[in-house]
Amino acid sequence: MQRTDKATTEESRVIGRSESCRGSSAEKGFLLGLAIFIAVCQPAFSDDRSAVSPSDPASCKQRPIPSPIALFDVIERALCESPKTRSAWAEIKRAAADVGVAKSAYMPSLDAALKYAYQQNSTQVTDNPQLTSEYAKAVNEESLSLSWVLYDFGGRSASLKNSRESLLAAQANENATLQAVFATAAKDFFAAQAGNASVLSKRRIESAAHDNLEAATARVAKGVAPLTDQLQATTAAAQATYERARAEGDFRTAIGVLAVDMSLSPDEALSLPEMDLGALPDSSFARAVHDLLAQAQQSHPRILAAAAQWQAALAHVNFVRAKGLPVVRLIGESDRSNQPVSASLGQPVYPALTRENYVGLQIAIPLFEGFGRGAQIKEAEAQAAVQEQAVRDVRQQVAVAVWSSVQTLQADTENLRNSEIVLQSARQAFEATQHRYRSGVADILELLSAQKTLSVSEETWIQAHLDWRVARLQLAASLGTLGMWAIE
Repeated sequence: MQRTDKATTEESRVIGRSESCRGSSAEKGFLLGLAIFIAVCQPAFSDDRSAVSPSDPASCKQRPIPSPIALFDVIERALCESPKTRSAWAEIKRAAADVGVAKSAYMPSLDAALKYAYQQNSTQVTDNPQLTSEYAKAVNEESLSLSWVLYDFGGRSASLKNSRESLLAAQANENATLQAVFATAAKDFFAAQAGNASVLSKRRIESAAHDNLEAATARVAKGVAPLTDQLQATTAAAQATYERARAEGDFRTAIGVLAVDMSLSPDEALSLPEMDLGALPDSSFARAVHDLLAQAQQSHPRILAAAAQWQAALAHVNFVRAKGLPVVRLIGESDRSNQPVSASLGQPVYPALTRENYVGLQIAIPLFEGFGRGAQIKEAEAQAAVQEQAVRDVRQQVAVAVWSSVQTLQADTENLRNSEIVLQSARQAFEATQHRYRSGVADILELLSAQKTLSVSEETWIQAHLDWRVARLQLAASLGTLGMWAIE
């Protein structure tokens, strides 16, 4: 589910899509409404776009489960309740907090210290009692210290870039997570729908098998057919009952998986609409493969996440290098104390108020760290090299996924049309053979063969529709632009 951002600054690319929250058409159908709500329209960041507020689970309000439940409702609940989407959102908050920490390095550090104590001082000088002194007094000390890094050869900027790129990676990973949850929920919905269609098909075949058994029994009773007709029809009816029971078990399993996708109990009673029997689907959205590959390379969230992680690793190299360079700080301190004073040892102690203030520059120069800095730089450079290859690897994976998805979709579209022809022919052949058997023209083997062919044709038709929907969904996911357009 790809996001569109109209801001121009780097951090505006990361967070803050107020236009989307007001219901603009920038998403163009590629984002599901709930995904926008929980992942984009949250008032997540302050005006400086670096601090994130907690996600509000109460904002994900659920309506009662409709009957039958629509695909939109399934995806809505899956996106809202999935631990994966919530974890991805929490990771964005963590990464945004890191940006705030990195920004704080540009601000001065101000520390205050207060000391309130009862102090007792006793000095005993052996063989010279006139130097002996003793006093007890409440002592107050206050201090205020300032430290402000003015220049550090790019250490702070490298740290901030690392945090920002990590935030971009977290957002891209969240997009990938949303799409994965979206795709899983849609696939499981289609599988449950196909399971329901299979149950209805098996029930029709079972009913037809029992009708054939009655016809065979009647013909045997009249003496116009051998007993073997009745026995073979009985076997076919029992087989049809077995297949219907197995289909019902598979359907209950698929419903349980779908319920878990929505964070419901597997035994939740769900009612699904029947599989659409409308016109053949349109695949005109599938442009030239070259264009699809180019689109995926530019916008796929996995590629964006890997690229951001690479940039973050490069920034970390600069940060480690800068840690070995001088740092210029503005420092200052103001102290006040009422510590008593005396002129010299043995003299009376007098109350006093001492003040000390200073301001100036401090230059810290790292000289030697046991050669650890060089090793840290090499480690950071190696990690950056690993991330660079990870980007190449992800690009190759996405390219293969897009290519495979296009080819699969083309084949499944062709098979879908063929399955329609096969099913219609099988239905007509079965009806004609059934009529011929009851008229005494066809034998039982021809009837049972037509019945078996019809059963297989209906299963093929159901599987073809399921395969096509999953293939279209998989293509959208491989492009990184999964949305409602892929399932409608």
